[in-house]
Amino acid sequence: MNSSRLAVLASLVLAISCRDAVGPVRPLTDLDAARQRWRAQNLHTYAFTLQRSCACTNVDPLYVLVVGDTVAGAFDLESGVWVDSQLGETVEDLFTLVQNATDHPPRLIRVQYDAAKGFPTEIDYRETAQIADDEIVYHLSGVHPVPSAERQ
Repeated sequence: MNSSRLAVLASLVLAISCRDAVGPVRPLTDLDAARQRWRAQNLHTYAFTLQRSCACTNVDPLYVLVVGDTVAGAFDLESGVWVDSQLGETVEDLFTLVQNATDHPPRLIRVQYDAAKGFPTEIDYRETAQIADDEIVYHLSGVHPVPSAERQ
């Protein structure tokens, strides 16, 4: 009887260990496909216009400069002054926001992606559906590489 239990246990362990190798592959999501399109460009220095719609401090459109995958500056297009670079986001930061929201419900997220370049063009994010004024909408446009002469 002990040997039959051992055989069953061994079979179970073998079946579990093989499950990932022969199981179904996780389907490619819109986020995954968009992120692949974005990363395929190998673009690490770029700029774009970012505007937030929310109950937050700065909702003016910002010209965000990203150098080496880090926000190097954020220029307020309404006031005409440079603002705290922490108001800017990288495209990868926004992909992370989308990933975190989809991984941790009850967050609500709706995203539209640029069909050619993959970056999110609009992100509608809400922490919870029951709380008013926690919604934030990001609008991205004009994403373009920045030649080294423009960075100086």
